[in-house]
This record gives sequence, C-alpha cells and structure tokens, in this order.
Amino acid sequence: MIRAALHPVAAIKRARDGVRRGALRRRLESIALGKATSVSGPFDDLGVDMAGVIEEITIGLQADSLPLERLVVALTNSGAVDRMIDGLGAKGAQHRTAGARAIGALRMYEAVSSVAPLLASKDRPVSDAAARALGRIGGVHSASALLFALQRRGISRRLVAELARGAPDQFIEVALAQPQKPGARPALALAAGLRRRHTATTQLIALVRRGSRRERVISCRALGWIGAATAIPAITEALNERDWKLRMSAAKALGALRARESRHEIRYLFADRNPRVRAAAKHALRQIEAQPPEMHL
Repeated sequence: MIRAALHPVAAIKRARDGVRRGALRRRLESIALGKATSVSGPFDDLGVDMAGVIEEITIGLQADSLPLERLVVALTNSGAVDRMIDGLGAKGAQHRTAGARAIGALRMYEAVSSVAPLLASKDRPVSDAAARALGRIGGVHSASALLFALQRRGISRRLVAELARGAPDQFIEVALAQPQKPGARPALALAAGLRRRHTATTQLIALVRRGSRRERVISCRALGWIGAATAIPAITEALNERDWKLRMSAAKALGALRARESRHEIRYLFADRNPRVRAAAKHALRQIEAQPPEMHL
C-alpha cells in the first residue's frame, strides 16, 4: 500500500524535473544563439542535471566558438561557474563528478588546476569525469596532468584515451623522447597510436628496437594503427623475437600495414609454438593478400 502511494509522488517529481530540465536547455540554447544573455533561475540548485544539459548543448562546439563563449560568460555572471568549481571539492562524489563534467563541456582552461587533483580520486566516476574533462579542455596543462597520473598509476584506458584526445601537437612525441617512469612510456606509445599521427613514427620505431618488452609490444601495434610503412623493416625483425607477445604484436601490425614484403616471414609463424601467434600470423596474411598489389607503371 505504501509502495503504491509512492509511485505517483515519484512520477510527479520526474515530471517536474523534466520540465525544469527542458526550461534550462531552452534557456542555454537561447544564450548560445545570442538570443539571451543571462541564466534566469538557480537551475543547478533544483535537482536538474545541469552538467548533462551543458554537455548536450556543447557537443560539436569548438573551444573558441562564439556560442561556447556566450555560455561561459552567462554562466560565470550567474555564479554557476563558481558553484561548479566549488563542487569539485565537495564530499559527495556526485557533486564532484557533475562539476568536472560541466567544466569539461565548457572547455574552461583556467579550471584545469582545480580539476587535475580529481584524477587521484578513489571514486572511479570522479576520476573518469576529471580525465574526460581534461581531455576535452586540452592544452599543455591538461596533458601534463594526465601524463602525471599515468606515471603514478600506469596504463589506464581512460587516461590514455583522453591524453590522445587532448594533448597539443608534438606533446606526446616530445614526451616519448624524454626520460619517463617505467609505466609512462607504454602509455605514451599507446596514445601516439590512437592519435594516428606519423610524427611519432621515429620514436616508436626506436622503442620497437630498444624499448622494454611492454614498450616494444605496444609500439608495434601503434605503428600499425598509424599506418607507418617506414616501420615495416623494424617490425618484421620483431617476428624473430623470443617473446611470443612481441611476435604476435608484430604480426598484427604487419597485417594492418598490408606488408607484402614480409609475407615470407609471416608464413614462418604458421609453425609457431604459440597458438595465438599462429592465429595472428594467419589473420595478418589474409589481410595482406586481400589487398591487391600496387601497380608500378
């Protein structure tokens, strides 16, 4: 009986929240379009997912776009931005997560120093929201904070993905060439591969030849993702290594690169003692042979 009575109350609350959310969205859209200049009402204090609305509106907007600038100015003048930043230090994980999400959506570069400490949070939603925010904001300070977290924690998919997204040009390439803690360089190699930029090819080839076991394995795959044909000789040499993971990684990379010149070496792995290496070699050869040879006129 009590449970039945609660259902209408919950339905009414959801309806009210939906109305408030719709009103907030319309208001923020008007501001972004230049049709309004201020946020009317403390929507962030009424149970409305303000961070979610801001994320929806800012999807596809560039950091230097006029609509985004209008939103930042209006939310700053209303005091909402100050409350977002204050929320980063709140005890509740939900408030910290919401603050990071909103700041990231608004690309607030000046708030990077406030968001960065949340990367060390033991609450996964909080640390993930902070990483996503820094990835969206981008720039040297965001990338440095993400790299520091990788040095402390080792490879994390979320941190690597956001570093790949937010790092400025040449940041990852320069970091690969500098001394790093053991866990950082494999993460940097992975981020370089995710970015698909040939500017990291030289550093990754050097890691394939002289890096640690993990660095060599990841760098092979990264070069394959990048499509770095100049790395084929170095990757082909890795097919002869004792480490089966390195042989498997090299085979996968050569398949991705459609390395026809390495077909003989790949076929040699058909008799490899490790079944995963054999499977990778067979798949790589299928990829290569599915690609028609180039015609030289």
